[in-house]
Amino acid sequence: GFMYAIFAGFTFVGQALFERFVTANRWIAMVPTIFVIVLALRPLENFLLRVTDRFLFQKKYDYRQLLKTFTTEVLTVLDLKKLVRLTAEKLTDIIKIQSCGILLLDKVKNQYDLVASRGIGIQDRKTIFGMDNTLVTFLDETKMFLSIKDQGEASKIPDRILYDMNKLKLEIAIPLTIHEEMIGVLTLGKKKSDEEYTQDDMDILLTLARTLSIAISNAQMFDELGRTQAEVAQRDKMAVIGTLAAGINHEICNPLGIARRQCEVYLLNKKEGFFKTRSKDEQIAEAMKVMENVIVQSDRATSITKKLSSFSKPSKGEVSTDINIAKEIDEVMALIGHDLKLDKVDVNVNIPKDLPNITCDRKQLQQVLFNIIRNAGQAIGGKGVINVKTSLVDSKIKIDIKDTGHGIPKEKLAEIFNPFYTTKEPGKGTGLGLFIVRQLVERNKGRISVTSEVGKGTTFTLEFPATGKVKV
Repeated sequence: GFMYAIFAGFTFVGQALFERFVTANRWIAMVPTIFVIVLALRPLENFLLRVTDRFLFQKKYDYRQLLKTFTTEVLTVLDLKKLVRLTAEKLTDIIKIQSCGILLLDKVKNQYDLVASRGIGIQDRKTIFGMDNTLVTFLDETKMFLSIKDQGEASKIPDRILYDMNKLKLEIAIPLTIHEEMIGVLTLGKKKSDEEYTQDDMDILLTLARTLSIAISNAQMFDELGRTQAEVAQRDKMAVIGTLAAGINHEICNPLGIARRQCEVYLLNKKEGFFKTRSKDEQIAEAMKVMENVIVQSDRATSITKKLSSFSKPSKGEVSTDINIAKEIDEVMALIGHDLKLDKVDVNVNIPKDLPNITCDRKQLQQVLFNIIRNAGQAIGGKGVINVKTSLVDSKIKIDIKDTGHGIPKEKLAEIFNPFYTTKEPGKGTGLGLFIVRQLVERNKGRISVTSEVGKGTTFTLEFPATGKVKV
């Protein structure tokens, strides 16, 4: 009725205006009005439907939509922060409640933190409950949901629990348990319709809480696995830096030695009167030449120390869209190249010009390249060659690292990426190097494969999506 009243008034006013100022013909004057009504009809209808749904039909929601949304969009998420955020958002929007929050157990601090919320005040978003909190203790011991509406005179909820419930604007608190351990609490506020939660509501919410507990537990284990892999990778990296000490020492001492000798020669010539027959300008020019050479050699030493320092730092997971493959290979070769030369292993690098950049974590890419090239040198075990070749194939940057080592038997080739599998002698390998390499490659949306022939060598192939930007 409201819509039709608007359009009837619109028609009357529009016709009168157009008839008065545009044309004297009543029927022609109606044409612009009809055109405006046609354009405005659908937006106005949608607006009124949203308004009436918000204020008149808050009690209505579809159980099937709730289950479908959680099954397809929420419970399959492995990122913990995204999982809890989506849970709070979807429950609030679909059930039409005023607030929703999720508290999770922090085992290190031994407390429950509010990690996601919707409709809860800014100050209360920092809510932390200790293990001795009354609400937490009740939910942990009973493993049952707690509702403000379900209290009677004989079982009145203590004021301490009511205070915490009001703080989070909740009507219902549902424990999230896995293997009899309460890993969190799901809090639900009042319905916008002011209706109470029915038995049907509780049946579906308790079922969702059980599946949500499993999803949160899986996300936590996945997150823990990622941290464990990062720690193992960092320890392996630091162990490698120890083995590079001799080579790095040579690379640093060599330019510093050159700079020192040039300074000593200049001072000796000065002491023995070599510059007496020269003018002051010639002496200054000679001194400047020595200083310029000292700066160049110092820069060489500084560059090596910076690369070593950068390599030793753990990755922060920062993804960049302009990673230059050629530059990263040079960085890695600056660290490992001297060791390979001492082992009489030659490295041939073939990188075409105008190769596009890739998107990845720079430190993780360096670690991947470092591990594969180092493994290639160890596989050769003496005089040999490592060929590093890059190319652009089907919008992907392809990196082939081929060695002339002893190769890997076919029956063992499928196992080399498995954790704790190693072909090295006992005590010389953890078996985690290639396992971590594959995890890092896949984390950066790449692929890794390997081919090998006994007695001829092994080729590792890396593929990363190209950004389309030419390297600089």
